[in-house]
Amino acid sequence: MSAATDSEPVLDSPSLTGCRDAIGRQALRGKRKRTQKAGQRKTLYGRFLFCPALFLVVMLGAGCGNSSEINAASTSITLSNGIRVVAVRFPASTNVSIFTFLPMGLTTDAPYQAQWSHLIEHLVIRSTVPADSSEANAETLPDHMRLDFYGHVGNWREGLAHHRRWLEGVPFTEASLAAEKPKVIAECDFTARNFATHKFAVAAWSQGHRHGKQHVALTGDVMRAGLAEVQRLRDERLVVSNQVTVCVVSGLESKQVVAEVQKQVGGLRLHSAPASRVNATHETSSLTWDLDARHLLITWPIPDFRHDDHAALMVAAQSLNLRLASDPQLKRQAGMTIAGADLMTLEGSFFFVSVSLRPDSDAKQVQRTILGHAGRLSSDSTPGVQARFIGRQLSTVLTELPETRLLKAQLATGMTMAMLEANSGLQLGMYEHRFGAYRAALAVKLAGVSASDTQRAASAYLSEAKATVCLLSPAKPSTDGR
Repeated sequence: MSAATDSEPVLDSPSLTGCRDAIGRQALRGKRKRTQKAGQRKTLYGRFLFCPALFLVVMLGAGCGNSSEINAASTSITLSNGIRVVAVRFPASTNVSIFTFLPMGLTTDAPYQAQWSHLIEHLVIRSTVPADSSEANAETLPDHMRLDFYGHVGNWREGLAHHRRWLEGVPFTEASLAAEKPKVIAECDFTARNFATHKFAVAAWSQGHRHGKQHVALTGDVMRAGLAEVQRLRDERLVVSNQVTVCVVSGLESKQVVAEVQKQVGGLRLHSAPASRVNATHETSSLTWDLDARHLLITWPIPDFRHDDHAALMVAAQSLNLRLASDPQLKRQAGMTIAGADLMTLEGSFFFVSVSLRPDSDAKQVQRTILGHAGRLSSDSTPGVQARFIGRQLSTVLTELPETRLLKAQLATGMTMAMLEANSGLQLGMYEHRFGAYRAALAVKLAGVSASDTQRAASAYLSEAKATVCLLSPAKPSTDGR
């Protein structure tokens, strides 16, 4: 979501779920951000960029100061109430960005409540920040939600106070609910028009895979949401003990940051219970939804990030992205195409390939093409140098912050150091939230992945026989909308 209020739909900030290195894909997952600078709005359309691992948060108009040549560092601690705190310091910077990561996501939505997590995201931000503000934003991803504040050293405590109130749970209003529903739906429509429906395809897939739905009303479920139901869901599921991470990216001393975070949120008592797991055994070969788009999602069940094979599968995903990006036939038939090993539900983890199909494309042919590329991962060994490079780059972005000189080298028209600092810290904060204490161990495994490791993992998990194909097509809902 964004603060912009004009007629064009406004999308959440770029997703870091798929954050990758120089040889991998940087998937902005069909998202567009806006920023206000010198009174003019600037737009960035989500797309894949094969360049160093930084994403562009494009709403940092407030607080764009200077940064020094001294490199960044980070500190992580856990407060007594279970909130994880990550302090990322860019010495001498006057920019401050604050991110809170929460466990509610698109794959935790209950049946007939598709995108309610996304709607709650909008309502939480709007509970303390007006629609015309450029200081706050948020995003809902498959496995978590992120709430953002963008500011500077002069107002960072105010920004942290917004995060505290978001965690406390400010009551929603009927007026806010009525205003935010169309904005949620506008994001869906925008991605459908631009062949970038990946995030919403995962939301629909989850309704089929986890709840056995054959038709998914992504927009209809949002329109049916009532204030009492949505607020109760927020109160029960958003802030879960030991599943909240607050990340502050700034030039402030880490001790000062940790002390202020402790002061503002250390006294919160987290009572919420996590969403319930389900018996997710439903086939999802063909689903309909209420978006005017077709989407192909192919998934393979894989072990989670604690398993020894997961690192090799992360490398395999990047190798597959390179193959898909160089396939001219696939480019003609599809919009964005993303492969990854980071699709996580409450019940398990998945390797996936997500494809936004063009209107005249042959879905069966696209399916055969993708399964063919995936199959060759186990037979055509990735060159040893490439596999090691991919693994080491992934290991680096998991644990290290980029040097200031490298950040400055990536400045382009319309970009600021505030954006680059924020994204560097956001990335680290997301990995801390997702992997916790296992982040360092996973980085070590990634650094040691070889070509034979990726080949073996692909053979064990990514065969055609183990794949589940989900084709999403537009259809009118039944008379009750379900």
